[in-house]
Amino acid sequence: MLPTDIANLFCRECVINMPGWSFGIWLTITLVCTLACLNRCHRHFKRARLIEDMPTSRIRSASQGYTELVGVASLQGNPQLAPLSSTLCLWWRYTIEKYQSTGKSSHWVTVEKRACNQPFYLKDSTGICQVNPQGAEIRCHHRRSWYGNTRRPITHEATNSNARPSNGFLSLATTRLSIGRRYRYTEHLILDGDPLYALGHFETDSDSIRTLNPKQLTGNILSEWKLNFSDLLSRFDSNGDGELDIKEWKIVREAAQKEALTRQAALSSEPAEHLLSQPQHKGLPFLIGSQEQRQLSQRFRRKAFFYSLGFFLSGSLSTWLASSRIGF
Repeated sequence: MLPTDIANLFCRECVINMPGWSFGIWLTITLVCTLACLNRCHRHFKRARLIEDMPTSRIRSASQGYTELVGVASLQGNPQLAPLSSTLCLWWRYTIEKYQSTGKSSHWVTVEKRACNQPFYLKDSTGICQVNPQGAEIRCHHRRSWYGNTRRPITHEATNSNARPSNGFLSLATTRLSIGRRYRYTEHLILDGDPLYALGHFETDSDSIRTLNPKQLTGNILSEWKLNFSDLLSRFDSNGDGELDIKEWKIVREAAQKEALTRQAALSSEPAEHLLSQPQHKGLPFLIGSQEQRQLSQRFRRKAFFYSLGFFLSGSLSTWLASSRIGF
């Protein structure tokens, strides 16, 4: 669409004399932009209010269900290596873009985008909680961009690069000045010791092992033993006939009951396992941020403000088009 076409949108006579199909396209575009901006504004404002109003829970005493946790990212024996820079981290997300130029048009095109799905840990003064990032909206404090001339970056380039993220004209100019450097790499990381905010579904003992009563646990142990029946025979077939009679099965059940009591005693002495994951209810957001709680809230509020501005501008333009054409 030409700039002259856009300028004509602010001329009442031009709108009145505009072909019906052209007017319909412009009115549809402005209405879609208005509704999209309203939706995004509400989405980001809702998240900001949730972060500000939701009471923070301690891991040890947190109630089961939708919960807010605040602590630090903790390395618990499962470090990750960021695929692009080989940085030791707890979680990563990256994007690889290629600079394409066709005539007078130049732009970046995403050619690869991936995110880590491995769990990491949040630690506060009362305990440690595993965080499953699948389905989460993750905002990272550590974000970096650099450029290269290959589809995959060379590791030493990422290590030695001090480039800050750049967008728009600056990124295009940088690409033009860097001969052959037609790829842009962007990486988001959560590092050990980062402040961590998480809002999601909290559950203690997600495997329900601790809540099993002795009878249920005994049944599980018997099922486990039956999977290796030859071993079961070698242990309890006292007469060597290759079968377990009633008396031998009674001994098997008694042994399983003792094993159940032993396992329960061992579990009771270990710290409880906690898990934070995506809420089952689709209306509840799953948020993770490696920033202070206040900074994360302000970030959502800023985005809500800009989308509200977009709603006002596109809504005003759609109203102007309709009133100019219809005459009210």
